[in-house]
Amino acid sequence: MAEIVVEPFVSFVVERLGNLLIQEHRFLHGVRAQVEQMQKELGRMQCFLKAADARRGEGDELVSNWISEIRELSLDAEDVIATFVIKVALRRRGRIHHMLKRYFCIFSESRARHTVGLEIENINKKITDLTRSLQTYGIQPTTALGESSTSRFERVLQLRRSYPHVVEEDIICLDEDVKAVVDHLVNETKNCRVVSILGMGGLGKTTLAKMVYNHIDVMHHFDCFAWAYISQQCKTREVLEEILIKLISPISREEREEIEKLKLDELSEKLHRVQSEKKCLVILDDIWEGEVWDRLRPGFPNTKTAVGSKILLTTRKREVAFYVDQQCYLHELRFLTEKESWKLFQKKACLREEEFRLSTEMTVLGKKMVKHCGGLPLAIVVLGGLLTTKRTLGEWENVSRNIDYLMKGKGQGGVPMKIVLELSYNDLPYHLKACFLCLSDLPEDEDIRPIKLIQRWMAEGFVSLPVGARVEEDETMLDVGLSYLDELRHRCMIQVGQLTRYSGRVKFYRLHDLVRDLCLLKAQKENFFKVVLMGEDSATASSTTIRRLGVYYKANRRRGHVKALRIDETCNLHHVRSCQFYFFGNRLGDSKWRHIKSIFKGFKLLTFLDLENTKFSGENKILPKAIGNLIHLRYLSIRGSEINGLPSCIGNLGFLETLDLRVRDLLTIPNVLWRLQELRHLYIAWISAECHGLRLDGLSNLETLEGFDTGKFDVRSFSTLTNLRKLGIDVKDAVKDLAVILESPSFSTSNRLLRYSSFIIRGSYQTREEQSILRQVLGYRHLHKLDLRGSVTELPLPDAFPPNLTHLSLFTSGLKEDPMPTLEKLPNLRSLAMNGEWTEMLCTAGGFPQLIHLDLSCMHGAGWRVERGAMPSLLYLRLNYRGREELKEIPDGLRFVTTLQMLEIWCASQELKDRLREGGEDFSKVQHVYSITFP
Repeated sequence: MAEIVVEPFVSFVVERLGNLLIQEHRFLHGVRAQVEQMQKELGRMQCFLKAADARRGEGDELVSNWISEIRELSLDAEDVIATFVIKVALRRRGRIHHMLKRYFCIFSESRARHTVGLEIENINKKITDLTRSLQTYGIQPTTALGESSTSRFERVLQLRRSYPHVVEEDIICLDEDVKAVVDHLVNETKNCRVVSILGMGGLGKTTLAKMVYNHIDVMHHFDCFAWAYISQQCKTREVLEEILIKLISPISREEREEIEKLKLDELSEKLHRVQSEKKCLVILDDIWEGEVWDRLRPGFPNTKTAVGSKILLTTRKREVAFYVDQQCYLHELRFLTEKESWKLFQKKACLREEEFRLSTEMTVLGKKMVKHCGGLPLAIVVLGGLLTTKRTLGEWENVSRNIDYLMKGKGQGGVPMKIVLELSYNDLPYHLKACFLCLSDLPEDEDIRPIKLIQRWMAEGFVSLPVGARVEEDETMLDVGLSYLDELRHRCMIQVGQLTRYSGRVKFYRLHDLVRDLCLLKAQKENFFKVVLMGEDSATASSTTIRRLGVYYKANRRRGHVKALRIDETCNLHHVRSCQFYFFGNRLGDSKWRHIKSIFKGFKLLTFLDLENTKFSGENKILPKAIGNLIHLRYLSIRGSEINGLPSCIGNLGFLETLDLRVRDLLTIPNVLWRLQELRHLYIAWISAECHGLRLDGLSNLETLEGFDTGKFDVRSFSTLTNLRKLGIDVKDAVKDLAVILESPSFSTSNRLLRYSSFIIRGSYQTREEQSILRQVLGYRHLHKLDLRGSVTELPLPDAFPPNLTHLSLFTSGLKEDPMPTLEKLPNLRSLAMNGEWTEMLCTAGGFPQLIHLDLSCMHGAGWRVERGAMPSLLYLRLNYRGREELKEIPDGLRFVTTLQMLEIWCASQELKDRLREGGEDFSKVQHVYSITFP
């Protein structure tokens, strides 16, 4: 497989030029034909790239030069058009209707068109010359990639080829994995035809498969065995022949020759028959594509005809495992702990020799290097191999200083570690390669927020609805981006970092250290990004063309593990498309903030700008007016920052798709948001008191609206927000505001677009009209989160609550009766917070089946009873008793809530604290709780 990375960027540019022809038709009058010609030429160039791929290995340096030239030409083409649009748009924006100035603008536009026309012609000529150059070297265009003739990767695949009799030495920490896999293979009650081992490259999939293959229980259970190494270059007939011969061995030469003469369908039928007559175990090691299984499938019986035959496969892709069998048992390998990693390293580095003892300094240094391996067994083996002959502290220090050897060293079977991981990268579809490289500017161990990452991809044009594919009516670009993330995760290129407490969705992802190293290596090689430093520890500046920036403020190079540059006037910023700032908790003084604001003037083509967590030591905290000239900007975030004001020129950002204004303090917002007609995602937190009547009317593309405050915004805007998918709203007047909002098209019973809504509703719910409004809100199936604040005398019946409600807060007064009989019947409730003056509360068996988090305030502990079987999923309980007396008792039934992990009790009496401590009278109620605190 070839290592072409630039082809996706040419593809993206061709697509974006098409979008520009549609979106900017009013600006491109006079040069449209030339732009279309350039788009066609670049489209043809994609075909030459695919043909060049087959020539890898025949003068790689020459092909790499071609690729580099094509990349720069395609990006230059996009820059030319985008720059021209800026010139025309800015002139038209400032146009005065005085006749003389009008003629001057027309003259200026004509001159700009003439200039851009010459630039486009120049680019087209370069593309034509490059096409001739490719043809001169015998490369003809092709529309299909076909099989690459890359000899280097064929050699790597051969080195990676696995053999079941070669079991790695010094295996560690796989006993439980072996037990689980063997159990699903030999236990007939499991009724499991296919067992799949999943994990990223180097995690030990093949090692585990070999241990299972040679396990005594497996050997006794099955009649015959076959091991086939599949790889990315699967030759169907050879694999089927290999499996059949092994299953019926020993065989004579005549029988082997007879098998070789069989037609493919006859070969598949014979293999199928053997597995139907005997208990066979076939291991398919390193299977990459579902299409490969489609070719092998005829040779394998299904569950009904298999007579106990099983398949064990290893793969890096989750979807491949389930493609082979939807009912398969999937065993996902984990990374080693630090303790396990150190133990494996010691074994591999031969540190068990009695005559050799590690000094304290070598132990500290060794553990530091092992930590860099991130628990990946192959990386640890590589490192151990490097150090196996080194016995002095100086030699270890030298390896530590050059830890990047890890990526170049020899892995299992003599395979370079870097190439082992490259196999996964090179197998990515072209659009996922670009998406993956977007992670290259992240600092080490940075959390990756899914939605933010997707919105960046969208801003850079890396996400698009599939051409020709059937698209669901309500499918959005965000949905497509989520599918991209899922594919990267299923291919083990990214890891789940943390799940959300209540929904189980991914809160953030992480990059394994070695995968990050690979990402950095690829991105730097392709000039995909540059990390620049502001503040201390700055390196020499560069005048190379930069299109993506990661700006580190006062971060040493070691923290980022990247070669960083100093950002100053010598840097060519006119081509920058993406800029992400990382402040690492540091505060900006006025001079540094002025420096950053001055940089904006050079970002003419910027589409993505991230200023999250900007903190200031000075007084000037307003976003600069220069932001209004970045008319190509599609993403702007000041989330978590101390920025407290936006300029009115932010309304000029007509292409803006994502605007994140969730700042730390009150934010002054000019009444111009309604002008952002392309806006799709708007997030707001705290708005200054001087803002009121903010308009959003006309934002028909808006899909996400969080933080809509009816006291600050014009609620009449809702009638034009017809495309909402997610809504978070704070209602100040329960009757007046809600009446207007609920009449909007988004809340129509025929509307199926709105998927998730969250309401904070303040007010009284005493009158018939108020109760009617509340019942209407509760009637929406898309309501997932509800916060009621005010006076409520009684709760609606359980059936009146929305079935999808997961979060409920009741900060109300007037409710005297026990609310638990109603609330515990809500089937999907995961979080409940409430206060009240109830003297009696009862949680019955089976109540609150999904509740994870419970926060009770102003409650009487003596009056709360919990039956066995109540709250079977509860993890966190917070009791905040703020009565006249301290809390003296907790329910005896908490002893039955065995899932409880954290208990937090406010205003607990000393008597209660003593009784709950180990050995205390009530310790048996909470002895299963992991953490008990008394703030």
